[in-house]
Amino acid sequence: MTQFSKLCTALIAAQFLFVAGCGGSSVPVNSNTNSNASNGSGGSNAGSGTGSGTDAGTGGSAGQVGGTPTEPEEQVSEIEITFDDGFTFQQDTGSRADKVVGTFDFAVRNPSTGRYIRDLNSSNMVFKERTLGSDSDFVVEVEATQSSSIEITPIDVMYLIDNSYSVVQSGANTELLNQANELAAEINTRNGSSSTASNVTRFRTFADSVGALKTSTAATPFSTVSFEEQGGGTALYEGMYNALMDLSTSAHPVLFVFTDGRENASAQGYNLDLVLSTAANYGIPVYIAGLGNVDTNVLGQIASTSGGQFFQAETADELADTFENVLYSIPAEYTVTYRPTQRAGHIEFQFVVEYGEASDTLVGDFNVDEILGE
Repeated sequence: MTQFSKLCTALIAAQFLFVAGCGGSSVPVNSNTNSNASNGSGGSNAGSGTGSGTDAGTGGSAGQVGGTPTEPEEQVSEIEITFDDGFTFQQDTGSRADKVVGTFDFAVRNPSTGRYIRDLNSSNMVFKERTLGSDSDFVVEVEATQSSSIEITPIDVMYLIDNSYSVVQSGANTELLNQANELAAEINTRNGSSSTASNVTRFRTFADSVGALKTSTAATPFSTVSFEEQGGGTALYEGMYNALMDLSTSAHPVLFVFTDGRENASAQGYNLDLVLSTAANYGIPVYIAGLGNVDTNVLGQIASTSGGQFFQAETADELADTFENVLYSIPAEYTVTYRPTQRAGHIEFQFVVEYGEASDTLVGDFNVDEILGE
């Protein structure tokens, strides 16, 4: 088994509770000065805000309620909560209509490596509360932690694969398809832990021209990709534009591109500016794996400008590491639903995520009376 697949075996195994949108007004929560949990700048990536990087704080141990927390396969000394927007609170529904409910979209990464944590579950988090302005310690709210939940945010990945004959000439075609199949399997497996995801892989190929959009539910969706009859051209810009448009209506789009060549075959009108503007218009991050003598400046510009990343493999032997880097550079996003125990007053809270020996904490507050209109 490749290093790529060996490091990706731990997947979500917790009890997830999907909570539909609740009625009532929304109240965004800003953090206090103890953390950086302020609203981010927006965009498609959950990377604009970060947590405090502090320990879990006072008033109890975190991460021990609701099951066994996920433990990292490798030692992680520090984690960082990243996000675009802060917690949003509104009135709950049904038998809990006398309480509030909060939601928050976030990801967690290892800041020393930039890799995102893909296998959190509800037992990796805890909520602490106290009255705003109080000098008392934050108290672990067991009921709030047990009734809260974490839900995987599925992503819609479009794969654009260079199947020009030069891939065969470099001896990379077999390894390319193996790694592409493993990448799709890892993403589909994690998506499958969500209640809203479909297990369909969408892809296009390109060489002298761009292939039609294909969909597959197979475990190895790229096994049908052919190289032998393709030319040696690289219609990179045309392929990227078509793939970006395939994603233009997706809620959480990601474009993955593999190429071993430089642009030389796109039809007139397809150019770098078109690719950059299309990715920006639809908020689609582009993650690129390049093999051999690619144009690193152009590929790096497309990736960084769109909010994605570019990785290069010099030889086919490096493809496993390159695809692994792509997988862990894509933000693994979650939605947490927080059900506080308080029915009145202005409450300050901590949201704590623990992963092995590392933890990060966000701090915010909400006014129950204002949210409930009392």
